Amino acid sequence: MRMNYLKFLQILKKDLDQSNSDFKTVKFFRKDIVSVWIWFCVLEQYYNNNNNNIENIFSEIPKEYASRPTIFKIIDDAVSKKYFEKIVDKNDKRKYNLFPTSQTLKEFEEWAKVFKGF
Repeated sequence: MRMNYLKFLQILKKDLDQSNSDFKTVKFFRKDIVSVWIWFCVLEQYYNNNNNNIENIFSEIPKEYASRPTIFKIIDDAVSKKYFEKIVDKNDKRKYNLFPTSQTLKEFEEWAKVFKGF
């Protein structure tokens, strides 16, 4: 099956135009590449049924993209907006796990429908 690149580009353009007004969480996490990385890491771990320790995020994001303080700032901002939940790790009280909130999951899943078939 050959991909229709023109249709794909048109869908991407439409998505850029519409999704920022339709989905607050999508707009928040697409503001820069580091936020996208964090968003994808947390969602990926969630859908893999894994705890998403913040240290895992640091190891996944290329160091040239952002410093630890920058990553912490984005995470803390997402937590304050209730897009992520930050929960103390049961085994190590010094560590935290991140989970997407129901709003983040709902909006991501609705947003992702745009790309069905690609």
